[in-house]
Amino acid sequence: MVLADKGYHTGAELHGCQQDNMITHVAYKEQPSVKHIANEFLSESFDYDKATDSYRCPAGATLTSLGTWHNKKGEANETSYRFKTYRTDACKTCSLKHQCTKLPKRIIHRSEYQDAVDINNNNIKKNPQYYKRRQAIVEHPFGTIKRHWGFTHTLLKGLQKVNGEMNLIMFCYNFLRTKNILGFDKMLQAIQNWQPDYSKVVCALKKAIIKVIYRRNKRSDFLQLSVMPILRVT
Repeated sequence: MVLADKGYHTGAELHGCQQDNMITHVAYKEQPSVKHIANEFLSESFDYDKATDSYRCPAGATLTSLGTWHNKKGEANETSYRFKTYRTDACKTCSLKHQCTKLPKRIIHRSEYQDAVDINNNNIKKNPQYYKRRQAIVEHPFGTIKRHWGFTHTLLKGLQKVNGEMNLIMFCYNFLRTKNILGFDKMLQAIQNWQPDYSKVVCALKKAIIKVIYRRNKRSDFLQLSVMPILRVT
């Protein structure tokens, strides 16, 4: 299962996740109102029929496509995704046309990834508790780090350096969060009784240094290395 906030995803990414058998719960943006279109005629009010590859508008007309795929260009003029257009001649005589469009015909665009987007949106609607749980877990750390601690930007540049800086910040948060939940004495006892599995440590250099410290039976040195920087930051 994938839980994520709105605005940081594309239809292609949702499609890729679902192809890998992941259930996506990514918040979707509500369609904004359009000045010359009544809310009843926003594109989300048009019902899609997959069997006939057509749309049915709120007035009852059927919008069809010629089946031609068009390319949506990105900022670098690359093809971002493909889409098809749907329209109907019924717009010419429709009495509600002034509520729907100023163009000769109303045109609906459908992305090649719209099926994946619809599946994701239905997941959110059917299981709103998952997204609320994500908010409870994720928003608290970032709210504390950005508002309370003032880390609204990184001090370093470059992916590797920023990763190191963020790891330190997150370590500080986890340290204080653990202390607030367990209390200092219980947290210190848990650290002293901790038996880590260093075979899972990704960084080979870090793993080697830690092994050297433990082989020399300098457990207290390790605790000082872990705790002292945190105390300075907080």
